[in-house]
Amino acid sequence: MNENLTRMGDYYAAALDDVELTPKTRAILAGLDPSAQDHKQAISLPPQCYTSEDWFEFEKRAVFDRDWVCVGHSGLIPKPGDFQTINMNHDPLIVLRDQAGVVKVMAGVCAHRGRLVCEGAGNTDKFVCPLHHWTYDLNGQLLGAPEMNSVLPLAELQKQAFLPVLRSEVWNGFIFVNMDGRAMPLAPRLKRLTKEIENHHIGEMLGTPTFDFPDYNWNWKYMQENAIEPYHTHYLHRGIHDHAPSRLASFVEWDPDDDGAVFHPTGFVELDGNFNMSFKCLFPVIKTLTEKERQRVMFITVLPNLFIGTVPDGVFYYIIQPQSANKIVLRVGFLYPEATLADKNFDYIFKMTVDGLCTYNDQDVASNAGVHVGLKSRFAPRTRYAPKEKTLSQMNRWLVKRYKAYATELESRDRAAAAGR
Repeated sequence: MNENLTRMGDYYAAALDDVELTPKTRAILAGLDPSAQDHKQAISLPPQCYTSEDWFEFEKRAVFDRDWVCVGHSGLIPKPGDFQTINMNHDPLIVLRDQAGVVKVMAGVCAHRGRLVCEGAGNTDKFVCPLHHWTYDLNGQLLGAPEMNSVLPLAELQKQAFLPVLRSEVWNGFIFVNMDGRAMPLAPRLKRLTKEIENHHIGEMLGTPTFDFPDYNWNWKYMQENAIEPYHTHYLHRGIHDHAPSRLASFVEWDPDDDGAVFHPTGFVELDGNFNMSFKCLFPVIKTLTEKERQRVMFITVLPNLFIGTVPDGVFYYIIQPQSANKIVLRVGFLYPEATLADKNFDYIFKMTVDGLCTYNDQDVASNAGVHVGLKSRFAPRTRYAPKEKTLSQMNRWLVKRYKAYATELESRDRAAAAGR
């Protein structure tokens, strides 16, 4: 059995080994308080938070191990046996619906020699490792291991060889995993947002196949920052964003007891706006939306790695997969009511939807890459936020709270170790 695993009831936890609080990490921690203030006083995070690989190793444990990380949407695995794969911080994961219809997340690494047991997406009743044909069921149990009986009977091998099922939670169809198994439940920290978007019925939607943009050369946090602040839209996206002008953006006050997401609506100048070159919805509008909901987009960041945009005819979303401090893979998906996907012209219209969103993304790509180059400079600033960047100070509050909590854990461990010497 993998010595890094801890059994916790029906699932396993697999936290990374702790890192040392180096002088460099301590210096960054000491400078975080100015970023976690009220919006009128807050300044941006230290540039090293975006560029330092040492800091990225710290926040993998402080954030990605200890909180809920999005790995997919249930609308992409509607039938028993459906699965998708995702690589999160170099951990290959399988997101699946088992034969009983239960959504699960499990490790995708064969317990024998570490080969990936599957890639991509599909439907199956078992996973067969291509290397030596070790076979697992949809609960991760080992079903067969050719030629291993002379080493260990299958019943004994099953006790130590399996695909660990990890702790997961589903909110509005979005599937989250918690690697260390200790996070507080996510849904109670999303109460206001859940109410705001309930008429979209996102948990009932079905998904189109996702597609990945590989090797974007900027930090995962900046991907979220660019997506969630409306300040830049009047300037960077002038012309193509005028139907959803930043002057129609509004903000939600920060509530530390309901901090699962940072979100804000931006109004459309006309009913049923959308992000394509017609600036209007191309698919039927969701029938349960109010007129107010039909005249806005809700931009949502569920930290650390999910970004959502709810529009009158569906949902678009990004799942950020960090590769390092300086690189991400961006997974893009769309969600629609089942009746929309059944339309005979769906594929034709959907292409226009994707092309439209990519027009905005192309402008963001050039800008994000330029910012990341600038953040590596000795002249990189820490600066006050503009009024329309209120969401960024809220992001900082979420992050700094978790950075400090993990640092406190490390300091307590170090004190305990020193006392035991």
